[in-house]
Amino acid sequence: MLLGEAHPLHSSVAQLTWDPATRVIQVGVRVFADDFASVVTRGVPASGGAVVVPPDSAMQRYVGARFALADRTGRPIALRWCGARREGDVLLLCLRAAASASPAGGRVRHALLTEVFSDQVNVVQASYDGRRETVLFTPGDGAKPLR
Repeated sequence: MLLGEAHPLHSSVAQLTWDPATRVIQVGVRVFADDFASVVTRGVPASGGAVVVPPDSAMQRYVGARFALADRTGRPIALRWCGARREGDVLLLCLRAAASASPAGGRVRHALLTEVFSDQVNVVQASYDGRRETVLFTPGDGAKPLR
């Protein structure tokens, strides 16, 4: 897909999992490559209009400012960038965090692309402590609880 072509829907899905054995929270975010690249590179198309995956440093800065976790006491959980890969029209973004406890009772914020697309819908599908939870985000939403 070329930059400038419209999607009928602007969305992303984040899979958040907690592994109690390793005490690691893993987050994988699926986002449309063209939308994400145009925002991260501030709309500068590559020559020929093809979608180019932005540098890791630019993606890390953008995601770090728009996706966040906090523990049950409200302290931020430091997410580390673990890369991105492209699969067709989608980018798969990877984040990890060492955490001493499950994210239960904490908060999550998923605001990727909401500053650009008024119809952006972001979903977090969380899996921890033997349960699954889905949290929905639209433009203007702040952090939401993980129960």
